Amino acid sequence: MHQFQFRWIPFIATCVLMAIFLRLGWWQWTKAMDVEAQVALHDARSTVNPLLLGAQLVDAQEVADSMVVVRGHFDASAQFFLDNQQHQGRPGLHVMTPLQIEGTQVRVLVNRGWVSWGNSRDVLPEVPVPDAPVEVHGRVSVPSSRAPAFVSETLGEEGRLRTRIRLDEIQAKQRHLFQPIVVLMVSTGTSDGLVREWPELSNKAPMHKGYAAQWFLMAALLLAFF
Repeated sequence: MHQFQFRWIPFIATCVLMAIFLRLGWWQWTKAMDVEAQVALHDARSTVNPLLLGAQLVDAQEVADSMVVVRGHFDASAQFFLDNQQHQGRPGLHVMTPLQIEGTQVRVLVNRGWVSWGNSRDVLPEVPVPDAPVEVHGRVSVPSSRAPAFVSETLGEEGRLRTRIRLDEIQAKQRHLFQPIVVLMVSTGTSDGLVREWPELSNKAPMHKGYAAQWFLMAALLLAFF
């Protein structure tokens, strides 16, 4: 029979690798818990009655993913396009139009939907803006402050073509208050030809739990080999 003989180097290596495997397993498990919490919060906010946006500024994190209704007039002069947006493999843009909330001077930025590039990137698409008052139904989105990965920002953050949404910079250049959110428009009751197919939050918790189980299993196998 073989007799176990303690050796410091295998012992230290086993401890270090087990610590790494257990840490990675716990990291994946906590990610799974976070995703489940986000999905549950998203589902809960999607089923409640839509929030009516007014002059009072909302807390962006508290209303994220909530359904909202807002009435007012679009500000065509401040409309811009968000570059590097795809739909069914086709390159295009998102049409971003501020809306002055009815009875107030407060604005909210509305993502009206996707439009394709024309024959050339040198010419922006012509997207008309309704003149009449509108009632916008949509879902709240909170733009990330981080720049998109692998995307050049030579276009800048101003002008009619932009690479990302910086609400803080938009607010700094406006004398009117802006709600700290973007409304992903679902409908206004009129047809404008824009595509509004917003991505749903996917539940990747089972995937992260599977990764966690693999790391924990590797730690157990390492201990068994030791």
